[in-house]
Amino acid sequence: MAGSRSCERERGERPLRNFVFILLITAACLSFTIVGHLYWKQTIDATVQAARAKMETSGQQEEKADQTKAILARTKQLPAAAQNAIKRAVAENRPIRLVIAGSESTPEKGGWPDLLKQTLDKAYGEGTFQITVHEYEGLTTADADKQRIAADWANDKPDLVLFEPFLLNDNGVIVIDDTLDHIESIISQLKSDVPDAVVILQPPNPIYNATYYPKQVEELKAFAKENRYAYFDHWSAWPDYKSKEIDQYVDPESDLPTAEGAKRWAEALAEYFIAQ
Repeated sequence: MAGSRSCERERGERPLRNFVFILLITAACLSFTIVGHLYWKQTIDATVQAARAKMETSGQQEEKADQTKAILARTKQLPAAAQNAIKRAVAENRPIRLVIAGSESTPEKGGWPDLLKQTLDKAYGEGTFQITVHEYEGLTTADADKQRIAADWANDKPDLVLFEPFLLNDNGVIVIDDTLDHIESIISQLKSDVPDAVVILQPPNPIYNATYYPKQVEELKAFAKENRYAYFDHWSAWPDYKSKEIDQYVDPESDLPTAEGAKRWAEALAEYFIAQ
């Protein structure tokens, strides 16, 4: 009798154990499926995100390469050394540092440097060039050399220096040979601090019916060629200095550029810096 009840109890418990077992198996399978689905989803999401990031990086690199190519294409009229300096700045992903320095013919505010900056920003994109202007009113080259003005430029760590020496202020005061010696000294001071800086020399503006001054400008041009400095001759953009027409572009009282003269000077430099 007791044995019979025991058998009946075992027969009753067996389906329950089977049900529990099946339930556990089902739960395990469901858990495995859910975990597997989550893992698969995370893996797919990670793969998609990685692919998207790769595409974005590739797109950014292509865009950067196109921008670099466009910038370098516009500099092809500049001397090779200047082009290389610009290429180095672009490769380092920083602005091209341009220092403009000179006499009161090269005003820090409201003159041709401001006009040139606007044009460069438009052609290359704002911020491509970082331009700093140093105006030294009333200095001769001897003063500038003595005051070691190149230290001002060196602080800006320039790639390019567009230097207008003080020929108008030197005119009738310092002989051209001494002027050229001072220019060489100023450039040497810069090179000792910033060896890779590329100097581009340019004359001041022309003045009406001058006699000795144009000869001094020719001497500056010859000096630049002999010493392998880049030289930009913007005088061809102005009216003949022997003509009274020049008075529209250069104030006869101050010998400084008028608004029209500043525009002419800036336009000439823009053609030099921006190849079409």
